[in-house]
Amino acid sequence: MVIRFFALILLMLLILPIVACTPETTKLQYMPDMADTPTVKAQEDYLDPPVGSVARGALFYAPTAEASTAKGDVPFNAEQGKHLYETFCSACHGVGGKGDGPVSEDFPKPPDLTLPLYRQRSDSFIFHRITFGTAIMPAYGHMTDPAERWQITYHLRTLQRESRQ
Repeated sequence: MVIRFFALILLMLLILPIVACTPETTKLQYMPDMADTPTVKAQEDYLDPPVGSVARGALFYAPTAEASTAKGDVPFNAEQGKHLYETFCSACHGVGGKGDGPVSEDFPKPPDLTLPLYRQRSDSFIFHRITFGTAIMPAYGHMTDPAERWQITYHLRTLQRESRQ
């Protein structure tokens, strides 16, 4: 009986450290152990976004699409340009581009795009504003492809010519 008792104790002393020290078990601790704290690499911060995450406000179109669709590559289609302008722009800027759209009563008045200031701006400026927006104007780069943004730009130039006459 004594031999069995000592054999059981010896068995427990041999097996217990092997079972208790496996890395899968959670250790009970009062204060965090320094070995368990997360570490960051040089030039990084704890607040850096996780790898593979997508930033808020990111544009979801291929960066090569911009280079492949230059202004000269897109022929002007008057019907498509008018349709796109009325879909995305006329709610604020109005059908004629005067800044008198239906939502202009509830929000700060958008600019009159037929003024000489905007007629003097380059087509690339207008394209960039449609793509990335401004302080109040939303960006439409994620909803339209570059060819569609050029069509809106061409239609706006048509509105500017019509208002001058």
